[in-house]
Amino acid sequence: MKATRREALIGALAVPAVAALPGAALARGGGAVLLHDPSLEAGGRLAEAHGGEVLAIAGDRIRFARAVFARRPSLVLGVSRSADALLIEEVGREAGYVPVSDRALREMMAAAAPRDRGLVLGWVLAPRS
Repeated sequence: MKATRREALIGALAVPAVAALPGAALARGGGAVLLHDPSLEAGGRLAEAHGGEVLAIAGDRIRFARAVFARRPSLVLGVSRSADALLIEEVGREAGYVPVSDRALREMMAAAAPRDRGLVLGWVLAPRS
C-alpha cells in the first residue's frame, strides 16, 4: 500500500487523537472538523490535505466557535495562532469539550515552514466523556 504525503499527514494527525477518545464520543454528534487560520501556510496546507469539513477561522472568534460547537462535532482539529486557539478552546470547554494531547500534531507544528514557525499552534478538542 502506497500513501501520499497528504494521506500520511492526515493519518498522523487523526490516529493519536481518535485513539484517545472513548467510542461514545465518536458515535455522538457530527464528524471531525478542521479549523484553520487562512493567513498561515501550515493551516492552508493542512486544510488542503484534510478529507473532511474545513472551516477558515474568520470574524468574531467567540461567535464563530459557538456556531462550530453547537453542531457537536466528534472532533475539532485546529491550526491557528495561540490567541485564536485560547479563545476557541475556552468556548469548547463551555460546550463540554476538552483538549486532547496529540504528540504527532505538535511535532508537525514544530516542523512548520520557517515563515510560520513561532506563529502556528496545533490543537485538538474532543467531547468530554
